[in-house]
Amino acid sequence: MKSILAVVLTLLNFFLFASAAGGRTDYPPSCEQCDPLPPNNHCDITTSCIRTEPTGQYHCACRAGYKAAGSDTDGSLQYRTNFGGQEYRVFVRPGVVCDTLCDEYWLGPQSCAEIPVRPECS
Repeated sequence: MKSILAVVLTLLNFFLFASAAGGRTDYPPSCEQCDPLPPNNHCDITTSCIRTEPTGQYHCACRAGYKAAGSDTDGSLQYRTNFGGQEYRVFVRPGVVCDTLCDEYWLGPQSCAEIPVRPECS
């Protein structure tokens, strides 16, 4: 009986804390990587699993000028990195579709500026 009561009180405290914090976290979501081996990478067909630097991380990259549908400011869905020469490239979590043109897709290296940069994902 004590253990059930302890679990109930723990859950109650968790939900009270989460509602007081507005359900927000102050830390960025992790940079979910893909596996570079084609059968294992889980990238959508509209993306490719690439390495962002010679010793960097692997991410699903959208085609130049494209982004995922949805919130442009949600850095957990899509983001750009400080990948030299590819700063315009939008990266997404594995499985996310990139079939929406960026706002100013015609600007080449300056395109997709509406998507946030996440340096920790480089």
